[in-house]
Amino acid sequence: MASTPLANLPRDCWFQILEFLPKEDLNSLSQVSHDTRASAEPFLYRSIHWDWQRPQVHRILCLLRAIYDRPELACYIWNISFVWWNVESHRNISIPKGKLDWTKTMLEFRPTLRWARKIVRDAKFPANLDTKLIQRINDGDAYVYATLLISQLHNLRSLRLDFSFILEGGFPGEVLHHSLFGNAPPGVLTQFSKLEMADYGSNLPLTEFRECVNPRKAYQFIPWFYLPSLKILEIWLHSVEGICVFSGRIPRISLGFSNLRSLVIAKAAVLPEDIATLLSRLPYLESLHVGMAYKCRATIEFLKRPECLLHSLETSSQTIKHLSISVELLPCCLTNFRLRVSGENGKPFRGMLKKFPQLKTASLPLNFLIGWGTTAYELRDVLPLTLEALHITSDLWQNSELMAFEMAALGALESFMRHKEHGSHPSLRTFSYEGLHEYNEDELSALGLQVHVHYPYLVKREAMLLFCLRRGYNLFSRYSDCTTGFMLKHAMWEDNVAYWFPWPFAGLDELPASMPREIRMRGLTDVNFSNRNSSDGN
Repeated sequence: MASTPLANLPRDCWFQILEFLPKEDLNSLSQVSHDTRASAEPFLYRSIHWDWQRPQVHRILCLLRAIYDRPELACYIWNISFVWWNVESHRNISIPKGKLDWTKTMLEFRPTLRWARKIVRDAKFPANLDTKLIQRINDGDAYVYATLLISQLHNLRSLRLDFSFILEGGFPGEVLHHSLFGNAPPGVLTQFSKLEMADYGSNLPLTEFRECVNPRKAYQFIPWFYLPSLKILEIWLHSVEGICVFSGRIPRISLGFSNLRSLVIAKAAVLPEDIATLLSRLPYLESLHVGMAYKCRATIEFLKRPECLLHSLETSSQTIKHLSISVELLPCCLTNFRLRVSGENGKPFRGMLKKFPQLKTASLPLNFLIGWGTTAYELRDVLPLTLEALHITSDLWQNSELMAFEMAALGALESFMRHKEHGSHPSLRTFSYEGLHEYNEDELSALGLQVHVHYPYLVKREAMLLFCLRRGYNLFSRYSDCTTGFMLKHAMWEDNVAYWFPWPFAGLDELPASMPREIRMRGLTDVNFSNRNSSDGN
């Protein structure tokens, strides 16, 4: 680069340019000269985002081989996501498996496989885990190779792992547990000392899969709560044993909660009292999503006596700025639940948001806001004056009742808007709810609906949208774009952009400095690791 005009650029300016270049351009630039390769390569490897609907076993092996040949490459990798991003949109869900000709692959990656086995031997895992890891290495298991790759990334800043990692052995959590609390020699496995954001299975779908987690694998959830630099944690939680409840066989260890600012508990089967115990240990949270997924009886019991959980929320109320609560039922339980719910079930939730003096955004089920049955509360009476954005969910409504839910949500918002015109809640200008998408006559017919019968509903929705538009409010009816907790996906999948909760134009500046403002999921699609020759410094 010394003989080009680029040599006259200040170093910081040059790095700023590289940071915004697409992966394709970085890859091309890295092949121009040794100088441009040296400066472009760290940015080329910085973020790796691969869709886990079809695990990229061959790519993982290529990257492992590249790191084996050039260990410094591991330090360049800051962000990893192996996630099936749109899993909720699929009706038939199975555990993703990688497909490749393993007999041929074993010959191609023979040194890499030897190195993988050496990592396991050097880490001194317990005998049962050691045997299981070696067996899966020999079988070409995508989950073990992904885990071994992650275990060598000592400079990682953000990590997202698919729900299937939990169900297919829980190896990332088990390996991290051994690295933190076992007898692993220093440096063999990462301890994630720089990790600021972790997502461990928060995209787990609401299906029978959650019944398949073996309690003996509960150790995999423990270590994520003990990372010293962690600021954001999103997790599907099996239990709080070893986190804040200790049995005789689990040593009491100091929790790493001092830096945690955002917690997402996604679709967890953990009991409300256990969630309350966990939240009581989190004095500095600014963003919180509590997602509960229970069967019918457990949900009824929670709604009858939610005071334990609500009291634990109040202990963090002085610092909470973003609050989200969801209660979901397994599909098989939904009908029975709707027949048994009473009008008093939502009463304890009335006014709970007013107990958070710094609250800016909130996401709650409609019934938690305005009550059930004949009980009816006005939004103006339950929302704090500090609130800037409100999202209303349809939790505990059946799919066949979503139009009725949308009418109820629009009615509550319409009543609120009338009072807002007189100066009520001046900061609250953004609203969204779990509305049906824009649909045509054929789609209505498929739902068993008729345009002329439901014309008043369509008119009401369009009228509300027009009312908000004219007055400078933001009203969205696109809940299908919302992922668990605090992340919103762009509707156009070809862009594959993930934004921070609750909307694309809010909250981006609150991300950790090391995380990109946009989380791109295309990943290193054009980086051909297998063609790199380590002898020429590539």
